[in-house]
Amino acid sequence: MLNDKKYDVCRTRLDNGLVVVSEKMAQVRSVTFGVFLRSGSRLEAASQNGLTHFIEHALFKGTGKRNAAQIAAESDALGGNLDAFTGREFVGYYNKILDEHLPRAFELIADLVTGPSFDPAEMKKERNVVLEEIKMVEDTPDDIVFDLFCESFYPDHPLGRPILGTPRTLSTFKPDVIRSYYDRIYRPENLLIAAAGNLEHAQLIDLAGQYFGQLAPGQGDFNLTPPEAAYPIVLRSKPDLEQSHLVIGSQCPSAVSDDRYAVNLMNVILGGGMSSRLFQSVREDRGLVYTIFSSTSPYKDCGYLSIYAAASTGQLPETMEATMAELKKIKAGPVSAEELLRNKDQLKASLMLNLESTSSRMSSLATQEMIFGCFISPDQIISRVDAVTAEDVQRLAIELFQPEKMAVTVLGDLDGFTLDRSDLEC
Repeated sequence: MLNDKKYDVCRTRLDNGLVVVSEKMAQVRSVTFGVFLRSGSRLEAASQNGLTHFIEHALFKGTGKRNAAQIAAESDALGGNLDAFTGREFVGYYNKILDEHLPRAFELIADLVTGPSFDPAEMKKERNVVLEEIKMVEDTPDDIVFDLFCESFYPDHPLGRPILGTPRTLSTFKPDVIRSYYDRIYRPENLLIAAAGNLEHAQLIDLAGQYFGQLAPGQGDFNLTPPEAAYPIVLRSKPDLEQSHLVIGSQCPSAVSDDRYAVNLMNVILGGGMSSRLFQSVREDRGLVYTIFSSTSPYKDCGYLSIYAAASTGQLPETMEATMAELKKIKAGPVSAEELLRNKDQLKASLMLNLESTSSRMSSLATQEMIFGCFISPDQIISRVDAVTAEDVQRLAIELFQPEKMAVTVLGDLDGFTLDRSDLEC
């Protein structure tokens, strides 16, 4: 067992390979805990697209001990917030409860994760639920445009496919297909238990051993193939939209890169808030858009930085021009000492404020374990942010924002709008 004295963080690996991490926060009365799968939709073959997300739904539809209604009733009786998510690299099932309810809440999630029944009738109903979820995304243009961007940026790769899957792939998810894929990936060495709050690590180890200790390790490794990024310009017409939705993207450092702090800081400077360069220039100074921001999407071995804006089609050319002007500016010279310090303070404040709740502390513990295999303290993170220089930001901007290595997706009533590579000069 490893222990970080200052932050009361402990880590234990069970004999079957399952890792348990926890942080004691004695000043609170709650505990947030989760069971995480170390592989998300990225592991799927093309024919399996959406299966990881579907299994996440399916685990709530009944086990050998409980039906779906009993799961919901027991969760509500605990007064917690039982939920789940599927990402491209991770899946999580988590709950926030009073500390005294941890044993009951833990047993409930353990039952969901280790004992699903995959009842055919329930699977048929849940397939319809996910189809409705897909339709909901299709009615949300800012979601659609990012799916289109990913599809073109990472072509023929799981990272480029929608997490929810498609109606066609969903139709193939019969109970035997679901069970086979579940058995392949839900094995102890691919699971993680994380918790933060008013609990003892020994209690968590006892619960993990009781409900997960019987699981046997699986066979074979999960080999992840890095994607090869492409840089197309995609213009997709959707005449019923009032605005056109724009995503500009380029590759950025991975989640484990030494440059991860520098790219996060550059992202804050560019489009991370109301004082950011893009917000001030494109929205406040020119009044071209209501929404504009930048974000990073880092994975274990790759990543991309994207800029999103929504504007009327007639203002798209000027929006593009204004955005490229800001990219050119951040490449042209180091940011000032004042701007660098201000954005470092913003980034550090957001990091620290996000660590005040048991939910965020648990999420941070889990993410660090799944990506780095260890705990990274807030002090270490702040030190790395402080170490970023203006020259680091400029160097990354020059590396990332090259016209031939930038992809663009536009969705809307294009009305004759065109875009070519020369419009990406910056």
